[in-house]
Amino acid sequence: MVVNLVFASGFLVPQRCLGQDYFRGVRAAFPNACFPQVPVLGSIEMRAQALATEIAGFRFPEPKARIHIIAHSMGGLDARYALDRGLSGLAPRIASLSTIGTPHRGSPIADLLVGPTTGARPVRRVVYEALRGAVAAFGLATGALDNLTTAYARRFNEAHPDIADIPCYCYAGNSATSYLLQLTSAYIRNAGKAEDERENDGLVSVASASWKPLAESPWPTDHLGEVGHSLSPPSFASSFPYLEALRRVIERAGAGA
Repeated sequence: MVVNLVFASGFLVPQRCLGQDYFRGVRAAFPNACFPQVPVLGSIEMRAQALATEIAGFRFPEPKARIHIIAHSMGGLDARYALDRGLSGLAPRIASLSTIGTPHRGSPIADLLVGPTTGARPVRRVVYEALRGAVAAFGLATGALDNLTTAYARRFNEAHPDIADIPCYCYAGNSATSYLLQLTSAYIRNAGKAEDERENDGLVSVASASWKPLAESPWPTDHLGEVGHSLSPPSFASSFPYLEALRRVIERAGAGA
């Protein structure tokens, strides 16, 4: 039975915001789990250090048992960095890493928002740098969006090719229900060359989510639905049975440990 659980959150949204949890309903379903707070706009390096520090200081229900990390989106990159670098002596304590919708190979949407870093400076790059400067002026960490581009992902994967003998299970989504994510999904489909590069959850392609071969078929939901949310009123809740899916993730991780 898996008892020591960590749920690592992704880009932009904190673990709790405006009365809503990042992982909708998961805190109630797994009340003894760790939900680390990380700088939501910070770089992978910053976020990974915060992730490792919080896990190392958390009082798990079974102190001598190893820990299973379930990471959504950018949280998977944070965990990979923390484990590869051995931050806070974490790696020997980890039994498995499961990544859900993690852009292991970057996202075309991040490429679009950040703009090219070489050659002529298009308007979107100028706007992005201005916004990043404004955020930094308030003392907030930045760098996350840069770290989600496909160019950065290539460098990241070269520098962090594996996580030793810790098993990693990858999951992806392949649907977009809300109008906004339908637009971004269409953009990714247009940018992709292979089928798994076109298939996506509105923000991350199946190819990018597949750092390791997928543990099961892509989930019929979008990036928000993977953690129980939706942009569709009135409930803004996903119709996808995400808690059931998360229980499969945890069971598979425990069986393989």
